[in-house]
Amino acid sequence: MSFARTKIQPPRVRAGTLLPRPALAARLAQALATQRLVLVSAAAGYGKSSLLTQQIESLPAGTALAWVAADEGDDLARLLACLVAALEPLDPPWRTAPEALAALAVQPRSRPQAAAELLNALDACEVAHGVLVFDDLHRVDDPAFFDFLDRLLERLSPRWTVAIATRHDPPLALARLRVAGELAEFRQADLQLSPAEVGALMAAQGLDATQAEALHERTQGWAAGLRLALTSGAARTPGAHELTNDRVTFDFLASEVIAQLEPALRLFLLQTSVLREITAPRAAAVSGNAQSAQLLEQVDRLGLFVTTLAAAEPTLKLHDLFREALERQLQYELPGECAGLWLRAAQSEPDAPRKLEMLLKGSHLHAAAGELLAYMSVLVTEGATSSAERLLAQFPASFAQESPVLQLCHGLLAWSRLDYNRMLALMGRTETLFAAAGQPGHARAASAYQTIALLALGRHVEAAALLAELRREAQSLEVRIVVLKACIFEAAEFGDGSEVAGLMDELMDLVEPLRDAMFWYRANLLLRFNGLPGTQHAVNRFADGALRAAGERPIPVRALALAQQGFQLAWQHADLAGALAALHAAQQDSRWLGNPPIVRTELQTMAACVHALRGDTAGAIAAAQALVDEHPPGQGQDALWNGVWLLGRMAALAGELPLLQQQLARLHRFDTQGQAPVAQRRLGQALLDGHAAGLAGQLGDAARIWQQALQDGPGHDRLGMVRELRLFLAAALLQLQRAADAAEVLRPVLQAQDGGAGVGAVLLARRVLGQLATADWDAALSGSERQRLQAWQALAHPAETPAAAPAAAGIGNLSPREVDVLARIAAGDSNKLIARALDLSPHTVKRHVANILDKLGAGSRTQAATWYLKQHGA
Repeated sequence: MSFARTKIQPPRVRAGTLLPRPALAARLAQALATQRLVLVSAAAGYGKSSLLTQQIESLPAGTALAWVAADEGDDLARLLACLVAALEPLDPPWRTAPEALAALAVQPRSRPQAAAELLNALDACEVAHGVLVFDDLHRVDDPAFFDFLDRLLERLSPRWTVAIATRHDPPLALARLRVAGELAEFRQADLQLSPAEVGALMAAQGLDATQAEALHERTQGWAAGLRLALTSGAARTPGAHELTNDRVTFDFLASEVIAQLEPALRLFLLQTSVLREITAPRAAAVSGNAQSAQLLEQVDRLGLFVTTLAAAEPTLKLHDLFREALERQLQYELPGECAGLWLRAAQSEPDAPRKLEMLLKGSHLHAAAGELLAYMSVLVTEGATSSAERLLAQFPASFAQESPVLQLCHGLLAWSRLDYNRMLALMGRTETLFAAAGQPGHARAASAYQTIALLALGRHVEAAALLAELRREAQSLEVRIVVLKACIFEAAEFGDGSEVAGLMDELMDLVEPLRDAMFWYRANLLLRFNGLPGTQHAVNRFADGALRAAGERPIPVRALALAQQGFQLAWQHADLAGALAALHAAQQDSRWLGNPPIVRTELQTMAACVHALRGDTAGAIAAAQALVDEHPPGQGQDALWNGVWLLGRMAALAGELPLLQQQLARLHRFDTQGQAPVAQRRLGQALLDGHAAGLAGQLGDAARIWQQALQDGPGHDRLGMVRELRLFLAAALLQLQRAADAAEVLRPVLQAQDGGAGVGAVLLARRVLGQLATADWDAALSGSERQRLQAWQALAHPAETPAAAPAAAGIGNLSPREVDVLARIAAGDSNKLIARALDLSPHTVKRHVANILDKLGAGSRTQAATWYLKQHGA
């Protein structure tokens, strides 16, 4: 998630701008070193941020710091992304991808897991003490963030302190912390300057005690008011008004500060007040003033209400009160220029949410909608659906209801959440609005998205008719990808399965030249379509292309591609050891990503099949059971049918008749609910019906059911159903003394070139392979055919082979590369140094560190380094 890097850079203390307050500083220093939460809560202008800034510069050596400045509109996902980035210099030993924490945290069910991941990473940081600062937290109104922060505070290690600067108390469990003695509070009364402090400050300015006393009375020790008075000269004016409320303050700033500036500087500040942070290039772009650099230097010299940020180029940040006063004055004096200024500010703003806010302030609603639509692909790819929802909520409701672009954004958000009923309604409205606006191309795009929802909801007849129309029309790249994705789904689930391979190849031809991971995410090929005739090549193309597009970024499509690669090892090549290793690697990736639902679902399917191929029936049933139990409610009945069917299949392969009968009863209930099985489902259900009859000892019924099912043909074969069916049917016919019929049923499998289901698929029938391989076939099978059966039997029950020797460079169960990384950790290198030395990306180094800690059972980098040094006798 993108954000301005200045959000995680504490401002610098300007020399001579802060009055020494040793007693207050000592209290704050003690609190930051010992308390769980430090709350600095006071109205604007009382020096909250300055107080914290000054104190953190005086923290003891070795104290860690992470600073996050909040903006309006910030939510949990964005603030957590900022915090993770602020912690980066400490090299926290993450066990879940830090980029995935935000996606985890925004989901109420996984929020405790995200909090635990962050707490564990903080606890494992090798620092004596650390401080997490959230500045300007009054700008945040996301309840999810405060719920997360409460969870963090509840279990925070004593080595860490959270510090908050805010204009009002946050909705946290402050009473609980107060009672426990773990809360230090610095409130307005603490931050007010005392009469003595005001007297000392005024004396330095040449004012006498009477003037200082009068000024303290007027300002009540309010730091900003004192500064305003000194800046304007009002400190020497006996009748100057009080500066203790916002309206008066803004009026005072306008009349006594802004109005007193020289005209060129005044106009420059009014124009650039639309920027949160001001640099010379951005100021010039917004104001059109070629002297921006010189004017900024003048602002800095005058000591106007600004702070200097530690950025790559000179950067000033206006104090909130001053910026808000300038904004008000700008709207009053130059109302005709405001829209243009906000637009130019947005054009140079790299932070997408800030850009959106600027466009909305300038009433550029259509441009803001377009920016959000472009940003949606990033948010959806990263799983940041909560952030997308909050950005959508910033638009006026009346505009959002009539904006086809925003309706499309809402529809895409519903799709990412698998809420297909809502997606269908929203895409229907999007189509209507685009058509009314004379944009037929965009209207057809909305039609394409509707086909996805219709298919997920089982309304395949409507979807097929709409897809037929869309396929006849020339479409944009986006629409063609969506249409092909829907066509694959329709053909695989409800139509002619023999068409799927051609559609998959057509889809891969479209996306293969693309490097945007969002397109590959949308083009994901479901594991359950493996085994359909001729699909192997397209599946391999998807896995290779998606991995290229994802690179080393921890995003879901990368884990999905790894799952496809591992599945092919088992299915096509019967490489069960490789498949199991791939499954474990994919599960590690999923865990690193926070187990997003789409990845978890695919891995559960993969695990069930791989375990079944290995003969681990208990593992296969457990994975399939999890697939059913964790079915997302909004995913639709189609996905649930497939999950129940897979569980029934695993039960059948394990010989668990009661469990199989339970799943068959559920499948039959789908029929009574209007989910009548189409050809693919009839084939799958018949496979299970035959298994149930066979396990009940009714071999004749099983043979009859399976023979009838073969009439549906191999075009609907998924996950090796037809191959499994033929092998079990042949075994049943043998027991019925019908060897010739059994040979006839078996021959297509024996003569196949493995271009479809793959050689690994025969292992699903390992329960009957021994019977088939040792049967007396007489002349019913040729010698080569019998040899193939024997080879399959040997594949199912391989002879014991000596364990392979560990790699020479490895230690324990670490890979050679992990040993290289561990050696660097033991030498004291940071992640950045390790990445540079080993020519790795920072993401890869983090993954290696996580794997090392997991494999060694270590809780920190120091523990892992100690283990390594002991191995080497150091």
